[in-house]
Amino acid sequence: MKAPMFANKYMAHALGGYCGYKYLNNEPALKNAIKNGHRYFEVDLTLTEDGHVMPSHGWTEDDCRRSGMPYSEEFAHMTRELFLRQSVHDMPTMDIETLYGYMKKYKKFCWQLDLHTLPKDEAARVTRAVLGDLHHDEELLSRILVQANSPEMFEGIESVYHFSYYQMFVKRGTSLTELEELLDFCKSNGIISVAISAKDVNDEYIRLIKKYGLYILVYSLDDQKKADRLINAGVDIICTNKLSPRADRERRRKERTPRKIAGRLKRKIRKYLKKIRSKTWVKIIAPPKGSDYFDAIALSDIACKSDMF
Repeated sequence: MKAPMFANKYMAHALGGYCGYKYLNNEPALKNAIKNGHRYFEVDLTLTEDGHVMPSHGWTEDDCRRSGMPYSEEFAHMTRELFLRQSVHDMPTMDIETLYGYMKKYKKFCWQLDLHTLPKDEAARVTRAVLGDLHHDEELLSRILVQANSPEMFEGIESVYHFSYYQMFVKRGTSLTELEELLDFCKSNGIISVAISAKDVNDEYIRLIKKYGLYILVYSLDDQKKADRLINAGVDIICTNKLSPRADRERRRKERTPRKIAGRLKRKIRKYLKKIRSKTWVKIIAPPKGSDYFDAIALSDIACKSDMF
């Protein structure tokens, strides 16, 4: 049976890009991603000093620069209350309880948890906080995929709770030999997916991963042509800030419109020709076999000598 999150083509990175920003992990970004048709969301979770996980990439100076949160030295002792007083690009931060409300409300949505790179013991501690903040909600937990950034981190998470779905992060610059070792670990431990940078993914990587029967997520990519090429090459999901199911539907609609018009025109011409086939003055240049379009000269000839238009 296919894992439910892999029924999607896209995953909204950090709850989705919004207003040209990324790494937001906040409610405005999530609302916008839902509006744009996303059904699979990645969220970064970082542990506070008072034992809660907050939707955030973190609060080091580099993390704050990335997410647009003004940095303060007091973040070295970040608490839930302190985090909720902050903003990202002048937008409010989001509490884990608010996120849980969305997770509960939308029963068909799936979620990827990115806990970042953690040693085994810290991974266990963060996992316990995640379970507490998500109220040990088994129905919700069945729709969650957890990313581990190393075999040791996976073992730390697994020592606390067995999630239904896991993904292994592939570090930048991983060789094919190293990748094969990692895939052996994934296969032996029921890890169903790997995450690879859009800057590293290539046909050799894809062939090797598919040989092991695993899903492939590529992060993070906002170029539509490259995303389509990778999907056609065997990648399962694109982690993105900008691309969306809604935009995909609109693009397909625009691509179909000329064909629909040509098809209707073709049927109309055929119907008209049946009525006038006895009139020898109508000259038609037949289209090539399988063509969607009649020759322009033929169309002009018919239009000029009839009142069908």
